[in-house]
Amino acid sequence: MGRQNLIEKKGEPSNLQREKNFTNFVKFESKRYVIPFIMLILGILFILLKGNVLDVLVTVLGVILMIIGVILGLSLMNNSSPLVIFGASTVFILGLISVVNPGWVANFFLKVVGLCILLNAVIRLVVEHSLKGKSDKYNIYFITDLVTAVVGLLLFLFPKTWLESVSFLFYVIGILLVVLGIFNLYTSYKVYKEGRYVNDGTGVVWEE
Repeated sequence: MGRQNLIEKKGEPSNLQREKNFTNFVKFESKRYVIPFIMLILGILFILLKGNVLDVLVTVLGVILMIIGVILGLSLMNNSSPLVIFGASTVFILGLISVVNPGWVANFFLKVVGLCILLNAVIRLVVEHSLKGKSDKYNIYFITDLVTAVVGLLLFLFPKTWLESVSFLFYVIGILLVVLGIFNLYTSYKVYKEGRYVNDGTGVVWEE
């Protein structure tokens, strides 16, 4: 029997399945393209704005967070439960930190994003290992995620401060993030479409 282009519906009996198509990919597999979209947006910012403007963006975001914190505090004053007070105070403090030290916040943000990209790429490498010998596009998937992991590691180890010392690297990393973001979106869909596994009710097996 040929490989079926179906996937089990989440939370439903195994005999109910949905077709693997782009619409269902967008609708049900959002976790697969969150990181690629973040990479794409961050890459565009790197290319267009460079490091010093990132500080400005962090400062503006900090002011917005402070205003939101004050508004939340005032508007919910009559319902000043500990949770509400904590939430409003946290938003205000985050905004204040962003305004007082935007460079540190930008560095921290890039470290977090770099770590997320790295972990996502490593997970994808492990997941896609099951495609080895079963997909003629395995090498593309492997190379894309290996380079993505390296870029994520660079962002984690050497964030904005280091990149600013060699300014052209902002453009290089930015271009890589844009290209890799697009490729990750493509490979995410292709891996989903090819169908790694299907639960046949007795266990998880390769689709044949």
